[in-house]
Amino acid sequence: MDLDLRDLQKSGRIGRIEVELGTKEGMTEGEIRIPSSLTRKETALLAATVETVTRVGPCEAEIKLKEIKDVRESKRKKIIKRAAELLKEWDEKSLETSEIEEKIEKDINLGEITEWGPDKLPAGPDVDKSDELIIVEGRADVLNLLRIGLKNTIAVQGTNIPKSVADLTRKKKNVIAFVDGDRGGTIILNELQQVAKLDYVARAPEGYEVEELTRKQMIKALQNKKPVKSLELEHRELKKGKSKDDILHKKLSKVKLKNEEEIINTIRNIQDGLAVGFNGSGEKLFELPVSELYEKIEDHSNLKVLIINGILSNRLLTVLIRMGISFIACRNKEEDLFVPNSISIYFF
Repeated sequence: MDLDLRDLQKSGRIGRIEVELGTKEGMTEGEIRIPSSLTRKETALLAATVETVTRVGPCEAEIKLKEIKDVRESKRKKIIKRAAELLKEWDEKSLETSEIEEKIEKDINLGEITEWGPDKLPAGPDVDKSDELIIVEGRADVLNLLRIGLKNTIAVQGTNIPKSVADLTRKKKNVIAFVDGDRGGTIILNELQQVAKLDYVARAPEGYEVEELTRKQMIKALQNKKPVKSLELEHRELKKGKSKDDILHKKLSKVKLKNEEEIINTIRNIQDGLAVGFNGSGEKLFELPVSELYEKIEDHSNLKVLIINGILSNRLLTVLIRMGISFIACRNKEEDLFVPNSISIYFF
């Protein structure tokens, strides 16, 4: 390496050299600062070379290294500190903006909520216009659904279902009961089933109320709504003293599958968004994300049992029928989906 300072300065690898001098009792002392953009090894080599200087002009001299300081590191620390300060300020401003947006959204929703019918029930503005009706428990539920743009919602305000709501359900093409995931939700659902026309039931996750659900949770719950007929059939089976496991065993026995216990355990424990397939001997063929199922399902021609922790679509069912599947267990199915009698289906 060529350590000629002039050449290094010309190339920009050494900056402007600063020298501070002071004289005391005939002796001159000072500090030399040499800014370097060389590598760490090259800088250390340059410092060691400077220490070998023994004369400056006509005078003897001695140079000792005081410090090699990485100014980039100190700058980096300052930048990180300043960035943290800016981020904190930004977060505080964002929080204020979020609160403003939330208030605006709340004010808009309050402006949209109406009083419907002789009982002046809390409702969205489209209750009379829409062919579909969503029935919830209280005013806060209506507001929460307005937040995601659903304006065809009405609240029954308790377990005593108003006659006006029961009459309204008979004028609608589709009626969804969207109830809390607790005992109160079950009571209201039972009351609605006795006096109103219901087509589907959606429930908040266990232990949650509709009013406290996030946007994502509400959309998911409504997507997973179940036809009332399937619930009524299950309810009749349970009233006969049969548990859900009994119902499942009965459905599996119809198609005479082996290794039923492993299939039942898979249904009990399958993770959200997964699909598991078995052959007729009860051997596991695959475990896939539901999103990849349609593309890869035909790779398994001996598939007889499919368990989907998701929604059975018409597109997927068409392929499964062609493959000759015997048993499907799923969370729910698309609306108006017809499953032939040759396939045993179980909703969990």
